[in-house]
Amino acid sequence: MNQNNPLLKFFRQPKIYINLPSRGLYYEQGTLSGSYEQVPIFAMTGMDEIISKTPDALFSGEATAKVIESCCPTIKNARHMPSIDLDTLLIAIRIATFGNTMSFDQTCKNCQSENTYEVDLASIIDHFQNLKFNNTVEINNLIIKIRPLQYEEMNYFAIENFKLQKMLYQTGELSDSERQKTIDKIYLDLSDLQLQLFLTSIESIQTPEGVVNEKTFIEEFLRNCEREFYNLIKTKLEDNKDMWVIPKQNIKCSSCGTEDKLAIVLDQSNFFG
Repeated sequence: MNQNNPLLKFFRQPKIYINLPSRGLYYEQGTLSGSYEQVPIFAMTGMDEIISKTPDALFSGEATAKVIESCCPTIKNARHMPSIDLDTLLIAIRIATFGNTMSFDQTCKNCQSENTYEVDLASIIDHFQNLKFNNTVEINNLIIKIRPLQYEEMNYFAIENFKLQKMLYQTGELSDSERQKTIDKIYLDLSDLQLQLFLTSIESIQTPEGVVNEKTFIEEFLRNCEREFYNLIKTKLEDNKDMWVIPKQNIKCSSCGTEDKLAIVLDQSNFFG
């Protein structure tokens, strides 16, 4: 940025300040600049809005990463930020750009009336401030340390799972003999993808003899441990994932008064305008 630019004083300024739910943990060196507290959030630029509407960039996660880096300069590499900060940052950027509330439509399950609800986005940011990532799994004499996925890792596993699920859906077009072979191969690939997810999430395993952090040894353990160990790790990762989902909002139909829950989905194709 040219400090001699006579238009400098007209550049955008921070609109809000937030604390990162991760508390600055799980950031690689150079990914986060400064403190995790009172992080400045800017409104989107016109270029940011164009990027956020590009389908390929949205699917790959590139658009989201670029918008975060533009609107939150404290984040130097959004691809490597812990995913537990993602929703808070996206909501903060939405607030800085469009205001504190956002409209969501839902059809009443009782009378089928269409309702529009205004959701206070700031309350969702407050919700995430009170959460803490649980990074320990204790199994017998083992202490397994886990970490949240980075945004890039989370996006990779989501895309690969989507591809495999799509392939599974398309097996109906195959002959009976080919279908079963293809289904067996897809389930093997899904199993391997889950193992890679576990391996990426595990930082180390502490045994009575010491700490193991070599990925090769941890992968061998995952491939050869008893079902109890594997399922406990899976449950812990799933519990953490569920904890960091945006909470459903209590709503009431304006026509018949039926109470329900509204799921907040951050669809980047409409979330940014």
